[in-house]
Amino acid sequence: MNPGAPFAIALVLALIFTPLWRRLAPACGAIDCPVGRSSHKEPTPTCGGFGIYLAFWVTTLLLASPLPRFMIGMLIGSAILALVCFIDDTRGLHPAPRFAVQGAVATLAYVMGVQVVQITNPLAGLVGPHYIFMGWLSAPVTILWIVFIINAVNWLDGLDGLAAGVSGIAAITLATVAAVGGQVVIAIAAAALAGGALGFLRYNFSPARIFMGDVGAMFLGYTLACLSIVGAVKVSMGLMILVPLLVLGLPIYDSTSTILKRAMAGRPIYRPDRTHLHHRLLDNGLSTRETVLLMYGITGFLCVIALGVWIR
Repeated sequence: MNPGAPFAIALVLALIFTPLWRRLAPACGAIDCPVGRSSHKEPTPTCGGFGIYLAFWVTTLLLASPLPRFMIGMLIGSAILALVCFIDDTRGLHPAPRFAVQGAVATLAYVMGVQVVQITNPLAGLVGPHYIFMGWLSAPVTILWIVFIINAVNWLDGLDGLAAGVSGIAAITLATVAAVGGQVVIAIAAAALAGGALGFLRYNFSPARIFMGDVGAMFLGYTLACLSIVGAVKVSMGLMILVPLLVLGLPIYDSTSTILKRAMAGRPIYRPDRTHLHHRLLDNGLSTRETVLLMYGITGFLCVIALGVWIR
């Protein structure tokens, strides 16, 4: 299956939907005013992630209908997540209800078929079997993975174009693996996600004319998390964990290091600060564009490694 068609369709749709939302955003109260940590100086339309969301689902429904059960779960879950994120972006929500909704949509995805059933044993040959069946741990591991990746991508959305570009590169890799492996639905969905993200990037790269907001960042994280699980399970049993870990390596590292730094400093892990990788790079003298391009390069390098490992 050639993922070029869903990529192109979603790209064009994102190029159409994003400026439309940019015009509607002020009337909906979706304006991001700069605060102390902000990289922008002027009020900017936000919730532009609706452009990615619509581009993805219109393309997927057009090319992958009837949707399999796990995609129906993702459709419902992403709609709930988008609504709550819109409220958060425009009015503000305490972290507790945000985490509760993330857990709910992750649980819905699990119930509908997005499940980590088994993983590769890294000590196979020395200790234990080659594959470890998760058993009762399948549900908590799946739910924690989805919630973690949702927040990892959301936390990555700190510089113009960063989350959209990194997610687009990761989605292209997942689409390539799925297409070569004959996973038609996964390939369509991942390619559509890449097209939507990169189409949005046309308006979001520095200096951004619109921000994706939690609406876009959490949608990207949720979709990447779900597709990485289903894709890894179906492509190769031996690569269930390694390929997703490499493809999503940058947001995983950023979130893990940030959580550890905040915990060691005695600060709540959900309280914003400047401990993210992109903040540290900026503090070391890189410009916004240089930081974003460097992180694109790191993501691309990890994805090339993932493809090399999978092909081998």
